[in-house]
Order: sequence, then C-alpha cells, then structure tokens
Amino acid sequence: MNDGSLFIAIAAMAGVTAFSRVLPFLLSPRSRLLKLLSGDHPAIRIAGPALLVALAVASVARPVLESSSRQTLLSYGVGALATAAVLRWRHSVGLAVVAGIVAFGLAGPATSWLMS
Repeated sequence: MNDGSLFIAIAAMAGVTAFSRVLPFLLSPRSRLLKLLSGDHPAIRIAGPALLVALAVASVARPVLESSSRQTLLSYGVGALATAAVLRWRHSVGLAVVAGIVAFGLAGPATSWLMS
C-alpha cells in the first residue's frame, strides 16, 4: 500500500466515523432509520458479534490454511478454545476476545518450548 492509498483509506475511515457520530443529531427523533440504528432492532443487535466473527475468520483462515506447522495450528487452537470457554463462562464477547488473544499470544512460546 503506497502513501497515497493509505491516506485515502485513513480519510475514508475518518469520514465514515464522523458521519456515523453526527447522523443521530441530523435525524428527527421519530425517524425510522434512527430507531433502526439505536440498537432496538434484532438485526443490529447481532451485527457486533457477527462483525467480530467475520474479522476473526478473515484474519485466521489464511494463516491456518497455509501453515503446515503443528505449533502454529496448536496456538490457534488454544486461542479458539480459550475464547469459547470464556464466552461460555462469562457471556461477554469482548472479554472472550481478549482472553483468546492472550491465550494465542502465550501459546506460541509455550508450544515452541514443548515441541523442542
């Protein structure tokens, strides 16, 4: 990614973020769009976890499919198990994601030590 396209990507993200912050103030209180975006609609409630899953699949699928190392696969497995366990235990998506990241990070050195 060159400097020009990086600048365009950052500017686009800033614009979308600013627009999403200003939009509720521009709409009337009785607007159907405002009610949809307020989080009362079931489609919006599922959007957060669905986006987290989509990001996880997009970032995890390629390294797992391209890796032939048992160490890498074991690290991903430990992270996934930790995420599932914390999600089931605490029912918090954010806490589960943090636990999975920490478990994945700690599993890398641990599996290299165990497999050597």
